[in-house]
Parts: sequence; structure tokens; C-alpha cells
Amino acid sequence: MADVSLEPLKVFCSYSHNDEPLKDELAKHLTMLERQGVTSTWHDRKIPPGKEWDQQINENLNTADIILLLVSSDFIYSKYCWDVEVTKAIERHEAGEACVIPIILRNVSWQSAPFAKLQALPKNALPIKSWTNQDDAFMNVAEGIKFAAEQLIKERQQQRLRREAAITEYRLQAEEFASDGEISFVESDILKDLQEKLKLTDQEASAVREKALEPYGIYKKNLDKYKQHLTSFVDEQGYPLDEKAETELGKSQKYYQLKDEDVVRLKKEQEIEYQKRQGERLPQEQERAENKRREAELQERLKRESSPPGIQTQAFEFDTATLTPKSAGFLGMGKTYEINRSRGRAEFFAENLGNGIVLEMVAIPGGKFLMGSPESEPERTGDESPQHTVTIQPFFMGKFPVTQSQWKAVAALPKVNIDLDPEPSNFKGVNRPVEQVSWDDVIEFCARLSKKTEKTYRLPSEAEWEYACRAGTTTPFYFGETITTDLANYRGTDWDYNGTVYRGNYAQGPKGEYRKQTTDVGKFPANPFGLFDMHGNIWEWCQDEWHKNYNGAPKDGSAWLVDNDNQNRLLRGGSWLSLPRNCRSAFRNSFARGYRRSSVGFRVVVVRGRT
Repeated sequence: MADVSLEPLKVFCSYSHNDEPLKDELAKHLTMLERQGVTSTWHDRKIPPGKEWDQQINENLNTADIILLLVSSDFIYSKYCWDVEVTKAIERHEAGEACVIPIILRNVSWQSAPFAKLQALPKNALPIKSWTNQDDAFMNVAEGIKFAAEQLIKERQQQRLRREAAITEYRLQAEEFASDGEISFVESDILKDLQEKLKLTDQEASAVREKALEPYGIYKKNLDKYKQHLTSFVDEQGYPLDEKAETELGKSQKYYQLKDEDVVRLKKEQEIEYQKRQGERLPQEQERAENKRREAELQERLKRESSPPGIQTQAFEFDTATLTPKSAGFLGMGKTYEINRSRGRAEFFAENLGNGIVLEMVAIPGGKFLMGSPESEPERTGDESPQHTVTIQPFFMGKFPVTQSQWKAVAALPKVNIDLDPEPSNFKGVNRPVEQVSWDDVIEFCARLSKKTEKTYRLPSEAEWEYACRAGTTTPFYFGETITTDLANYRGTDWDYNGTVYRGNYAQGPKGEYRKQTTDVGKFPANPFGLFDMHGNIWEWCQDEWHKNYNGAPKDGSAWLVDNDNQNRLLRGGSWLSLPRNCRSAFRNSFARGYRRSSVGFRVVVVRGRT
């Protein structure tokens, strides 16, 4: 009889409700098959209350293994039985998906029906109602259905055995390929061909491959755990490890059943990495010492060049920061950085703009520096070349970008050439940088401020700006070789633009956050000169016209103004909207002089002495 490991065959009864008594009698004669687990019969009287009847019929009709067509004049007359159920039954029969059995209940002309080519029941297709003893007729039908069911079950069993044999053959090949802990692309292609030959589904093949690789995946996880233990001991003790650490590692190897050759390899790799870190530590310590020396020299220069005649300055202290590599990562898997904070000191004077609003100007010492970027600097652009030495005279520069409160105070002063909008900014806040100001707006600001204070206020030249930003450093950023959103406001997340992904980190530095707006000035540490927000937050206008490279650029720090028709002006520093690479000390940008945007602002400088 039936194999209990197989599901009962689903039997669907298609009939006219006028033949319901005969359908019920047939169901009684099929009871033994149901009790033996051979079949499970369904008809429309089993539709639960509240369910959509046509959906229930279609669902059961489409999943039935055996479809019984209870043929009578009423059945053939029924539009639903004929158009829906007979059509679907024949369709599934021809696709080899179901066994369709016509059962002739009452005498009717059915020989031209689409199911006429199928073997019908009872014997000789004699209608049940025409039998002298209808029980004999129903028993003959039940025996016929039983025979058909047993044939289907036999086919199922054979299919299952063939499927199991195919899966076994595929598994043995997958296990052979996976014996080294992975399946190569060549081996994957071979397995794909074998899958097609054995007619396995993608789901079946994938399950077998995963099972074949499972022991090696567990071993790799255990090896990673051992590696973590080893790394912890080396970070704590250095190399070589003491006896206690070796004993603990031995316990780990034994518990996770790791091979000696794998443990030896990991220890050798860790020893090499440790020696590499030791080799890097000395130059880093020397670099920190050199930074301290330069900072001391800078403070001495600031002290000597405190201010020109007529401007009284005072000292102030500020927080500054540097980013230094903490480690190159285990087995070279990327650098990590730490922020080292320190205190700096500089001179400044405060310009009173009225109503308690002041403009703080920091003394910048004169000196020489190498302007532009070296060809080795990551993500540099050609307009940063050629590098050239520039001599800068001492000057004062705004401690912060001009704020909205400072702009409003100066915009209220008498007009010199053009009108100024007192509140142009998109991101409102008295201590946020003013934005959406054009180069011409800023020139008017400087003119009004100069007239009020009798000092020469202007935009910095491009050379003055880069000199002040670098503050004696030569790295891409004044705090080191990379940047972090803990120290500046910029786009610290990846940006997918038209299918191209622009990275939210610079070089091997970390990704961070994208604030999507300006922040209050002075939120982050200053550079070594005591200037805040020189990287990110807001683009800053410079005096200069745009030139595509530094060929012919001034070497005395003055603005490069030679073309009266050149309407494009320089901007520096990057903004809240910028990628990290665009916030570098050497990066150059340009907009038309009339351009206004929520990422564009400025800071001013004052000349030492009236000219």
C-alpha cells in the first residue's frame, strides 16, 4: 500500500450540484483510501465560511494530483464546470501535472468532449446509473481510482529515489571540491554543469554546497577566535609572549582543534606585524617631537610679531588637535587613528561692531611656505601644480568665518557701492557662518567695515589663505594625513551620484556623519595658528581670479588679478556639503563672482598698517 513517508494524493472532484447525491456516494466508497493515507479528497462543499469560493476552487484544482470529472448532462450543461474546471483539468493533464479521470454518472453524449480520449470509469464507461447494482459500479470506480493512485505513488517513489541519487552524486562532488575549505570559480562552473545534468534546482544545489563547506566555515570561525586571543596577548605584552600567554593559547588551540601548521602561520604573521608596528612607532614619536618643536617656534614668532603700531593685541589660548595613526590594523587590514589634543596660544585683537558684537582677528606671523600639493598626495588635482615657494608678510585673519550676527551689523552701516541683504543665509543662527553671499557682496562688506574702522579689511589672497590654513604643516589637512567628522563639518558618508559612489572618507581615514547643514563657528578645534573651521563648514571667497594652475602665480603672497574679463573667483576650505578630498589645505575651487549658495561664505583679513 502507500508509503507513509509520502503525502496523501490530493483528489479534486468536479461535479454539478444536481449530482450531489452521487458525489456523496462516491466519497463513501473512497473512505478506505483516505483512512489508509493514500488520498485526500476535496470538493466545493469543503470551502470554509467567509472564504472566496472561486479562489478556493482554483487553488485546489491547481494543486490536485488526481482530478475526477463526474460526467452527466448537468455537468456538461454547467458553464463553470465546462469553461473553468474541465479546461484547467485538461491543461494540467497535457502538462503531465495531474491524472484526470472521467467518471460517467448518467447517460449523456460525451464522446466529443475534450476528455473523451481519457480512460473513463466505471468499466467500459457504462454510466453508474445504468448499473443494476450501483454499489458494484461505485466499487469499480473506487478500484480504478485506487489503481491510478498506486501508480502515481509508485512514480513518486521512483522520482524521489532518482532525486536522492542525483543529490548524493552532486554532494560527493561538492565535498571533494570543498576539501581545501573553498570552492573555486572553476569548480563552481563544473558544479553548475553537473547541476543542470542532474536537473537539480538552484535551491537544492545551494543547500548541498553550503553543507559541504559548513565544517570548513566552523573551522575558520574557530581560527578567527584563536587569532583574537593571540592579538590580545601581543597587544598587551609585545613579542615574544610569556609562558602564561603561551599556555592559554595552547588551551585555545586544543579546544578549537586547530592544526599545528595553522597556529604556527598565525603566530609568524602576528610577529611580523608586531615588528612592523615597532618600526613605525619611532618615526611617529620623532614626528610628534618635531611638531612640538615647530609649535614652540611658532609661539615665539607670534610673540615677536605680536602686532603693528596702533593695534593692541592680547593673548588667547585654544584647543588644537592632530590625527596620528594608532595602528596599521591586524594583518594590514586598514589603519586606525587617534585624536591627540593639546593647547595652543596666539595673539588677537577684537573689532567692536556695536551692540556687543565683535570681530576677532588673529595675528598670523610672516614666513615662507610651499604652496600647492605634491604629486604623491591622494586625490589631488592638476590645478594644485606646480608647487612653488611663496613669501607671506604678517597679517591678521578672522578667527572664524564671518557669522550672521557680524554680517547683519556691517550690513546696517552706510552703503558704499551696492545694497546688502542683512539676512541672506539659508541655515539661520547668529553664530553660524553667513552664507548665500556673492563675491561682490563680500567686497561691499569689506568696504563698509574699512570705512567704519579706518583699517584695511579685505578678502585674503589665495596664498594667504593656504598659508594660514596649513599653519606650518605639510600634510593634506592641518591635523594630519586624513580627516574625521569629529574635527570638521563635511560629508562624511558615501555619496551615490548617478551610479558613481564618491567616498565619505579620505585615504585610509574613517567615515563619519553627514550633518547636511552648517554648524556654529568654533565647534571644532583650531589649527596651530588659532584659526577655526578652515576645513569644511563653509567655502571661503578669496581675492584672486581663477587660474587653471600656478604657472605665473605671484610669489609674494599677493592676489593674482590680471584678467579684467575673468568673472570667476577662488574659494577655499570646502563646506558642510563637500567630500573630504575637497576640504584639503591645497584644494582649489571657483565660482562666478555673482554666485550665491548655502555652502559659500568668507572670512576677512586686515592689513598690518593702513595702506
